[in-house]
Amino acid sequence: MSWAVVLTAPEDQLELLSALFFEEGALGVELQDRELLPMPGTAPLPPGLGRCIAHFTQREEAVAAAEALRGAGAARVEPPLEIAGRDWTIAWRAHHKPALVGPRSWVHPPWEAPRLRAGEVGVAIDPGMAFGTGSHPTTALCLERLDELLAERPGADVLDLGTGSGVIALLAWKLGAARICGTDNDSTALQAARQGAELNGVPAGRIEWRLSADPDDHREAPFGIVIANLLLNTLVELAPGIATKVAAGGRLVLSGLLAAQAGEVERAYAAQGLSPIARKQRDGWVLVELSRS
Repeated sequence: MSWAVVLTAPEDQLELLSALFFEEGALGVELQDRELLPMPGTAPLPPGLGRCIAHFTQREEAVAAAEALRGAGAARVEPPLEIAGRDWTIAWRAHHKPALVGPRSWVHPPWEAPRLRAGEVGVAIDPGMAFGTGSHPTTALCLERLDELLAERPGADVLDLGTGSGVIALLAWKLGAARICGTDNDSTALQAARQGAELNGVPAGRIEWRLSADPDDHREAPFGIVIANLLLNTLVELAPGIATKVAAGGRLVLSGLLAAQAGEVERAYAAQGLSPIARKQRDGWVLVELSRS
């Protein structure tokens, strides 16, 4: 027997809430959107909402996690469900498969690597570390554009703001970026990113992982490629500092945005001297790209 806690919340909160479940001792967390069939006993998802399903071996752990997540502002947390006859320490892995995220790039779980063709690279991300596996449309859009930009600008410097699992910075290394820095204001996320770097065989010191809540820190030279997959309010609030990170002729890639929010974030960065040059949408989410002339 095992126990599952089902939480329904806005889609842009799911990765953060899944990380909180892992902090509460979950063995695994599934993220579901409207395209996935619901598990038995759960209703179809309303528009704009997604679902976290966290698995525990003990009822007491599941009850404690449900109570903790109710205080995290989630839309709805169901009482723990008893699950019979499945080992969720293994079964949850079936929801994580290799994914082609760019012209040359794959993201895959450690237990199932894709067969790479010449010129392709793969980044192994353990979903148990949470903070982003590349499956969310905003992360996938960023990974795809990073692949394209590094094909256009081989050896460019890359800054990944709000690195989470480190998947964007790790792909930058796989694709031959020069200077790479991943920052986050969450020390647990950076620990996961460092573990991901070790899992992928990144030499010590090759990627700088920095604990920082302030992108207005001017300690380093600007970067040719800056990627920030954050929420709208954060992107707008931090626009002055983030804009300074973009080198002359560099590109700024922003996501974590619903399609209707693209105009607001473009205006915030245009006020900092950056020019919007492209948008790309996927499943209601949007990536905005700007340049510094």
